[in-house]
Amino acid sequence: MLKNLYILSENSWGIKSSEIFADFFYFLTLVIFFGCSVAFVTPVPVLSIVLGCILTLVYFAFCIRIKQAPYWLGLLSQLFLVFLIVPLAWLSPVLLSFGLVFAFALHYFLIQQNSIRIPLFSLVILFLFLFDTAFSLMGYQLHGEYSLQSMVGIPIESSILPMTLPWLSTATNHVAFVSIAESLGIYLFAAVAWVSFRRTILISFFFGWLILFFVWGLGSGMNEFTWNLSFASLAFFLQMAPGRNFYGSFYVTIVCFFILLPLAFFVGKLGISAIWVVVVFFLIESLLVRVFLGK
Repeated sequence: MLKNLYILSENSWGIKSSEIFADFFYFLTLVIFFGCSVAFVTPVPVLSIVLGCILTLVYFAFCIRIKQAPYWLGLLSQLFLVFLIVPLAWLSPVLLSFGLVFAFALHYFLIQQNSIRIPLFSLVILFLFLFDTAFSLMGYQLHGEYSLQSMVGIPIESSILPMTLPWLSTATNHVAFVSIAESLGIYLFAAVAWVSFRRTILISFFFGWLILFFVWGLGSGMNEFTWNLSFASLAFFLQMAPGRNFYGSFYVTIVCFFILLPLAFFVGKLGISAIWVVVVFFLIESLLVRVFLGK
């Protein structure tokens, strides 16, 4: 009963009848959002985008060869999400190559071999952080500082459409960790998240993320409405991505929120970037789905 409460895609990476249209609508929305974001900002990390696409195609071809191909709409959607939300500082070709290769390897091992369905974008974020930290400790600075400029002449940080992605727990990190998605502003991002609803019951998840980041804000002292709305919209949009593991049970996801509420408060107190609330959520949820639903 729990397994079938709101199936969106069969076994996470497969296709279930007409649900392909919902996933395709999400994918088109994401492509349009990505295209508009890239069209109005500079610099555009063209080399990193091309390199990321090539590595993804190689991974997809490898999976096809061994007859365990992932859901291609899910794979491409999560790649575009990486380009949108990962800071430009982490999109250097060398760092991105390390992150993608190790993320693909772990992704294959966990999902294809052990049925632990952690979304690809969370693994990429995790490995980019680990490699950036490791190389920095060894004295190699692979990431740089990027000042994202709007091609229409509107300062991104102080425009009428302000947006602060979860990488930024303090204002001092703004120059070093700015993402492409910030170019379009909080209200458009929130709108994209809302139109991606595929089941009426999923509206509860959006409010769940609002509550979760409100709790994080209690610990960090950041509780502005636009801040909470941007975080909740981003997290909900990630949660809707095709190829996700949460398709198994509504109740498993609710349990994850209850687990993360106290953790979010302490993470906020430590001053850690709120993106880790999102990453940890997907890690916990994938384990719960595997243990309790056997998927």
